[in-house]
Amino acid sequence: MESETIKREVENSLTKIYDRDGHSFSLYLYKGIPQPALPVVPSVLANISSLPLRADDIVISAYPTAGTHWIWEVTSMIVNGRAERIPSIKEENMIDFMLKDQLDSKPSPRVLNTHLHPTFLPETLLKNNKIIFIARNPKSVVVSYYRHMWSIEIIQYDGNFHSFFELFMDGNVPSGDYFEYTRQWWPIIKDNPNVLIITYEEASKDLVKIVSLIAKFLGKEIDEQLIKDIADMCTFDRMKKEKISVKEDVFKINFKDNSGFFRSGKVSTWKEWMTVAQNERMDARIQKELLEQGINLNIF
Repeated sequence: MESETIKREVENSLTKIYDRDGHSFSLYLYKGIPQPALPVVPSVLANISSLPLRADDIVISAYPTAGTHWIWEVTSMIVNGRAERIPSIKEENMIDFMLKDQLDSKPSPRVLNTHLHPTFLPETLLKNNKIIFIARNPKSVVVSYYRHMWSIEIIQYDGNFHSFFELFMDGNVPSGDYFEYTRQWWPIIKDNPNVLIITYEEASKDLVKIVSLIAKFLGKEIDEQLIKDIADMCTFDRMKKEKISVKEDVFKINFKDNSGFFRSGKVSTWKEWMTVAQNERMDARIQKELLEQGINLNIF
């Protein structure tokens, strides 16, 4: 069967990625794009093209550490019509890591999420389902991604930020090159009435506005008080304090130094991490690979 062939191909692609100081972590490499080295990934990728979708599925798409946990919580509250903490976690509704039977067990309307490139996803999803695309400045992404990779014990990465920066710039991280990921998604999300583009930066500045935009996009008529209540429940500080971000029946994830998926939440932390030279290199790639290609997501 084709799915079994794909599964073996992904399993056989497992490789170690080394930074310049010799620190490493493992990745699958499928269709040239690095994927997390979690045991379920080969089976998921082998069957994802035939993933049974529902007409009312809502899909949140974002590059890792762009704000998926945050916006998934916001969107789920809007769909539920209540400013109440969601008991499940976004990984339980993540296309990348959930098998068909697990996803089928979720009641409609499902708020799904993914870090996958569009080339992996079913065409019906890209054409028919509502998609919320989250964009975030790559300078903030690289810092948050480093802290994410370093803090999760199962990844076993102990390198420093400057070495990780080089891996990120080379696309040798799960989900691959940030700029290629954005370029692949751009023709799908640009001027598409089925897609709402929001930014981490705008959500950090005015979450009430983002809640209102998402509700309108989903056709949910919720009053101003509920919009404010959801925004209040989903402030970064409250999410960090109240939200359970790990459930051992989904993934057994331990964090170093009592860290977690919610860290600082600030949009300018990168200024404390990146050197002038690194900032200039990132600016050059933003200019050449995004802005000059007509891709401006209002995040720079």
